[in-house]
Amino acid sequence: MEDWQNALAETVRGILWSQWAALGAFVEAPPTSKSIVDPEALLVATCAFGRDDARIFDEALDWLIENNALLKPWRLKRISRSFGDDVQRTLGAMLDCAAESTGKDIFPGVRKEAAQVLERVETEELFYREKGRYENGHQPDKLFLRWKLLRGKPRIRHHSGTPDLKNPGNLMLRLRDFYGSEARADILTYLLTERGGSSYGIAAKIKYQQARVYDVLEGLVNAGIAHKQGGRGNAYYWIDSKGMAATLGLGKKRPVFLAWGDVFCAFYLLLADWREHEEEYDNDLLAAERMLVLTKKIFPMLRKAGEPLALLPLPEMKRLKGSEYKEALKAFLKKDSAVLSRLAAA
Repeated sequence: MEDWQNALAETVRGILWSQWAALGAFVEAPPTSKSIVDPEALLVATCAFGRDDARIFDEALDWLIENNALLKPWRLKRISRSFGDDVQRTLGAMLDCAAESTGKDIFPGVRKEAAQVLERVETEELFYREKGRYENGHQPDKLFLRWKLLRGKPRIRHHSGTPDLKNPGNLMLRLRDFYGSEARADILTYLLTERGGSSYGIAAKIKYQQARVYDVLEGLVNAGIAHKQGGRGNAYYWIDSKGMAATLGLGKKRPVFLAWGDVFCAFYLLLADWREHEEEYDNDLLAAERMLVLTKKIFPMLRKAGEPLALLPLPEMKRLKGSEYKEALKAFLKKDSAVLSRLAAA
């Protein structure tokens, strides 16, 4: 990959480290507090970007073994689908390893769905930097081999802690701890940090089925917790976020909500395409064609992920030619990653 792609991947990994620190993983990074950590999106993203960093992958696995009860399997499914077969397969292997380590049949539905992609993928090294290692006599771990992934036995140290629920970045987990594992907690997390939204818009941000979000919102309205304007299909919902934030001790400055699943996925799709079609990207014309297709998909994902990114101006790709595409894309992603890095800081 080129230097700017490596820099982008490094920025994403820095965000992952800070978010894992917030969740209690045994990592040396300042825990994020300015934006809400989405634990399911973080785990899926680590299955994507952790293939460049064995340490973060195994620290995430260590945390998963200790804290798997905090995760929602249906969100793992919905988020991982958009990343594609390779990430779903890697997630299945990680969950399978955690199940074996705990002796519990955790996330059976997620693992079963992930296993369906195995007939479409080839056996390969889990970590990109180990290419060729297993052609020279090294023995791969049998569990990961079942998922067509070559790697050594994971190093599980059992050093992970639990999330600090007083950290504003862990608001989603704090509300789950208070309201339970149902959709209500995640919907209130969104409403606490955003102005409000429709059932369709909220469902897209938090990765739930729209019908379920609608039912919860109507229940909140009937209970006097939420307010509603408009009729079914186009209703807008909101809450007294200042009042609720005060009862939770959040103060005036609340963490920013970002659809991290979409953010991580957008960057992954870009970098994975570059890795898979490296020769085409060496040709300005072919590169421009691939980038035009990619940007039609990833730009909306980034713009709709949250207000801080929606405010950034989009490059007019249709007016550009040849290498101009690359420079415009680089400039846009540089601005995006700078904003995200600030929001992921302590």
